[in-house]
Amino acid sequence: MPILELKDVDIYYEVEGSGSPVVLIHHLAGSTKSWKYVKPLLASRYTVISFDLRGHGRSSVPNYGYTIEDIAVDLVSLLEYLNVRDETLVGHSLGSLVALETSLRRGSDSLVLVGALYKAPDPIPYQSYMDVALRYGMEGLAYYRKIRGEFSELLSTNYYMWRDLVELYKETSVLGYVNAVKGLLSAKNYESLIPQLDKVTLVYGSEDRLKGNSEVFSKAKRYIYKELEGIGHFVNLESPVDLASIINLQAK
Repeated sequence: MPILELKDVDIYYEVEGSGSPVVLIHHLAGSTKSWKYVKPLLASRYTVISFDLRGHGRSSVPNYGYTIEDIAVDLVSLLEYLNVRDETLVGHSLGSLVALETSLRRGSDSLVLVGALYKAPDPIPYQSYMDVALRYGMEGLAYYRKIRGEFSELLSTNYYMWRDLVELYKETSVLGYVNAVKGLLSAKNYESLIPQLDKVTLVYGSEDRLKGNSEVFSKAKRYIYKELEGIGHFVNLESPVDLASIINLQAK
């Protein structure tokens, strides 16, 4: 099992395929498995690098909050260890913030951002999410959010998609989730960075409540917007073929 041992955390990672590097940065309560339908569609053209964020999947779970900067440092260390240069960063949700911070640190000039954020989200629902996770576990949190109607109809009603999402939630430890949420809620506002970005491809499902963020990202030097009809926030599970096609077209 490939593990990069850093000062305060062990990072699990995977490398597949060959060609120009594409780096996949998963969502909150996700892992490398978040990309299991996307990676095979990219690996014939690209070297695909994915990793479990600290506190997620098979990476270790430090016992304190994880800032976006912490995760970006983990990723920069991994890319330096793998001798990666001139990469395309693909960030999903929380991972979009990590991609923005990493681009600051490495000068990455090609980003594909899925269900993107540019600043910390409203903390009120996340306080409830942490409380539910602590009381009922991560599977309980998934069902809590489903009952509240926070997922798309497609994801909520498709047996296989829902199973995949629940398995991702269950793979995430409660401590790792809570610490990651604390870091997410402390994220800085990256709006002033956007005009410095050379190329941003933005991907939202039409049912994603975060798609209003797209206006901020339109200030990038080169900006491409893709909206997938009938799809929610979890494009990686709900429409992986379309997502892979967009990445294939926009990556270097």
